[in-house]
Formats: sequence, structure tokens, C-alpha cells
Amino acid sequence: MMKKISMFLLVILITSFIIPASVSAASEDEVKLTVIHVNDAHGRTAAEPYISQMAADLKSRGENVLVLDAGDRLHGQTAVNLSKGESAVEIMNAVGYDAMITGNHDYNFGVDRLKELSGMMNFPLLAANVIDSNGQLLFKPYEIFKMDKITAGVFGIATPETLTKSDPRIVGGLIFTDPAETAAETVSVLKAEGCDIIIALVHLGDEEPTAPEHKSDALADIKGIDVIIDGHNHTLYENGRNIGNTLITQTDGHSQHIGIIEITVSGSAVSKTASVINIQETTLPADEAVTAVIEKWEKSVEDIISVVVGNTPVHLEGARELVRTEETNLANLLTDSMRHATGADFAFLTGGNIRASIEAGNITMGDVLNVLPFSNLLVTVELNGADIIKILEHGISKYPEETGQHIQVAGIMFKFDPDSQEGQRVVNVFMADGSIFDENKKYTVSTIDFLAAGGDGYEMLMNGLNLTYYGGDAEAFVDYLTTNPVIFSEPEGRVKIISTSVAEENPKTEENPETKVNNNSLKINITVCGVLLLCIASKKKENTVI
Repeated sequence: MMKKISMFLLVILITSFIIPASVSAASEDEVKLTVIHVNDAHGRTAAEPYISQMAADLKSRGENVLVLDAGDRLHGQTAVNLSKGESAVEIMNAVGYDAMITGNHDYNFGVDRLKELSGMMNFPLLAANVIDSNGQLLFKPYEIFKMDKITAGVFGIATPETLTKSDPRIVGGLIFTDPAETAAETVSVLKAEGCDIIIALVHLGDEEPTAPEHKSDALADIKGIDVIIDGHNHTLYENGRNIGNTLITQTDGHSQHIGIIEITVSGSAVSKTASVINIQETTLPADEAVTAVIEKWEKSVEDIISVVVGNTPVHLEGARELVRTEETNLANLLTDSMRHATGADFAFLTGGNIRASIEAGNITMGDVLNVLPFSNLLVTVELNGADIIKILEHGISKYPEETGQHIQVAGIMFKFDPDSQEGQRVVNVFMADGSIFDENKKYTVSTIDFLAAGGDGYEMLMNGLNLTYYGGDAEAFVDYLTTNPVIFSEPEGRVKIISTSVAEENPKTEENPETKVNNNSLKINITVCGVLLLCIASKKKENTVI
């Protein structure tokens, strides 16, 4: 009996040593990587001081950290636009970014300029699927980061939509290979290089109307990709989303959220979690050195953006989700300014070219440049009525999806039925002045050079005759404001939906918005700085949308 008890105690004693040892070994083998990421900042910088300080604090504790950007960084606000991307690069260098994928807007200043900017970066600009006119990769396909007890491979995939959502004259010579095929090939290379973790840093998006094969989801089934950090359509995933073993995440945009991914590797097992930090609510400390760099660039344009060029007693609506799905009062004001500048019969603009709202009160030059940051030139072309119908059809073809190609108009009014057959959705087209619209008649159309070159799928505009260039869109808008135009607090009914299955019919009356009684309208009084008009006029050709 004593021998049996002694043997039992011996087993217990041995087990008590073995089990903690195995747990301790597992703990020692466990390796963690924190990835801090953003996307679609569009020149905005609110998150940068926090990102920098957060990364520095983690690294000071000996932790593995990567700071990544999913594209559309190098254009959008006055400082970055006037410096043609240089301000964004200097700020990113100060933060300590580790890699960035090209977004479609990052090509806005031309391919050569993007190459110059990449040379200024202290980190790689990635794009595994972008080939130049010589058949060579435009930028590095991937970067391998060897850190403490872990090796991470990060590769970049850019959206093929760049070819239609950027000016064809800028990117027309580039080739964007298939995202999923290129990703699979690159993953094989990274596996062969011994990467423990593989991150796809992409600017693809995951919403309609992007083609399924061009969405980030198309990469999710590729074995070996642990995380997809996405951009392009400004979606916010507070905790990411999973497809199989792949975590996909995106942080909205405009530098309002910081994404945090925690990746833990234990043996062959990889676990990951995602979260976001709201900049408006954070109590995180900010890096004062990065703040100083940002303030330096903001001060460099202060004399331009602070000049008051007008006043509006009503909110002018330019919210992304509205200008890309419906008519707004700001869109009407902008298209009216295009007609005023060119004398055209009609004016067409897309929602993707309207980038901000203007609050009631003084309108500054900074407001104007935030609304119209692309330095587009106004053009006119002559088209027959049948081609104009095709333009309208294309402009509403994706409704109710939120798309940059959604059309805003002046000089013309129409209804459309989104449930009708494609190509037959537009009905009841008539002139804003009440005259009859004739499909066989020639009309002069004002638009922007990006669209006239076939951007956003508007190839039918390329059929126009007598292409004529005018000044910049921002210049025309400021000039129009000096005429004290009537501003409506609500849309005027230029575009109406007649399908009750998608939306209620616009309740506005059929009366001509140019002759209706202006009981609900307000006028704005404007003061213009002529020097600023020259500044805007000097900006040419760097245009793009989405």
C-alpha cells in the first residue's frame, strides 16, 4: 500500500514540474506584432501625431511594430496639393511609416512626380501589379521586415480602377495586372523567403460598383495571406471582418480613425484581432515633433486659405454619400458656375469631383480648394442630343450605389427610373428654361477636362467636337460667386427619381428652378482676391476622381 502511495506522489511531483515547463515554453515561443494603419487620408493629417507617438511608445518597450498606409495620401488638401505631394511625404517620414500602397489619387500629379515622391520617402512605395510602358514594375512589389523573432512580408496591390478614376492622359500608359493572380504569385515568393506573417496592403475596396475580381475579397481565399489592409471606398470596420482565415480591415478615411491590428504567432498558429481609435475621442499623447512639421506646412498656405471670398447663410452640401447619389445645392451651384464661365447650354459634373461641404458663414479660399482640390480645367464640347442622353444614362447607371460617376447637372432637367432596362432609365428630359430638348440638335456642353478625356467611364464625351479649354474649376467658382447668385437651401429638382421601389419620387414641383419664386432662397455677397485667382489659374492638368 505504501509503495502505491509513493508511486502516486511521484507521478504528481513529476507532473507538477512538466506542465508549467510546457506552458512556459509556449509563452516564450509566442511572438506578437502590432500593425498601425490608415487609408484614404487625402492629405489630411489629424491622426499622424498620435500614430507616431503610439509607435514610438510600443517600440520603446521592445515590441514589434509596423506602420502602414493603404493609399490615397498624396493629394487632397491645399498644402499637399500646392507642394505636389511633398508635404505628405515629409510628414510620413517624420511619423516613421514602414510602407505604403499607391492609391488612385496618388497618381494625380503624374507618374513621373509619383516616382519623385517615392524617392523622397524613407519607406517603400509598393505596387506589385502596376507595370509601366516599358513592361517594368513601376514600384517595389513587396518588402520583408525581419523583427525580433518574426519575419513579416508586406506586399502591395493597387486598384485597376485607377485607369478610369484617374485622368487617362496621366495613367493611360500603365498596366494593372489581375489583383488576385498577382497576389498569389507574390505570396509564393514571400513564403519561400520564410515570412511568418504575410500582409496584403491594398487599395481595392470591397463595395459596389467595383468589379468582384478587383475587390479585396478576391484575395481572401489565397492561402498564406493573414491580413488584408484595404482602402479606396472609405469603409469603417471597427473590428475588421473575416473571410476564412484572413482578416480584412479598413479605417474609413480622412485621418479620422487609426487602425490597430494585433497579430500573435505561436508555433504554426496565427491569431489576429482588429480595432480602431477615433481621433475625435482619443486621449492618446501626440508627438510634438510631428505636430511641428504639420504646422509648418499649414502655415505655408495660411495666406491663401484664410482669405474670405464669400459668405453663405445656408449649409452647402457636399457630403460624399450625398453628392454621389443625389442632387445637392452645392452641386447645383458648382455646375451653374461652369455654365457661367463658358456660356454652355449644359454643364455636367460628377459627385466624385466634389470633395467637401461648405458651412454657413464666410467662404474662404481654403473652403473652395477643399471642395475642388483637383485643379481641373473647364472645357466645352459640342454634342448632339442623343449623346447627351447617353451621358445622363451613364451618370445614373449605378444608382443607388454611391459612385464617383454620379452626375450633377445645370441647364437641363430630367427624371430617371432605376428599375427600367439599362440604357432606357432616363425619361422626360427638358431644358431648364422650359424649352424643348431635341435629341437631333447640337448643344454646347461644359464639363471638366478629366471627364472630357473619358474619365469615370464618360467615353461618350470624347465624341464631342470643337473641344475648347477655359480656366480652372475653382477659379470659375470664385468668379461666379461675385455675381451674387441665388442659393437654394435645398436641391431644386433638376434630377428626379420616378421609381417608388427604390425611393420616393422627389416631391418638388415641375416649375423651372431659374424662374421660381425665391421665398426659400438666399443670396451671398462676395469679396474676391484677384491674386488668388491667378494662383488657381496657374494650377493645370493635375486632375482625378473618386
